[in-house]
Amino acid sequence: MFDIIIEAIIGFIIDLLANALFFITPKSKLEKNIDKLRNEKWFSTLYQDYRYSYVIWHNRKVKRYLIKSKNVELLIRNEQEKEKFINLIEQEHFKFTGLK
Repeated sequence: MFDIIIEAIIGFIIDLLANALFFITPKSKLEKNIDKLRNEKWFSTLYQDYRYSYVIWHNRKVKRYLIKSKNVELLIRNEQEKEKFINLIEQEHFKFTGLK
């Protein structure tokens, strides 16, 4: 009985540590990529709007997109990709709030 409890506690602690390590790495990539995009005027304007800034930092779809460096490079170079990204931000904000 005691062994089962100890094993469960150890398993729980290992899961917590694994999850913590998983979330630390993407966050740093996300921060670097957002910093890179903030040098772009269009993104800086979007980012300064607290509604969209919240979506950028907290929306799963947006974060998954921004973690990938190749996507960030595409946003910097490609006008169509930029427009698609802005639409994504606006759509996700609308889903979150139900407002435009």
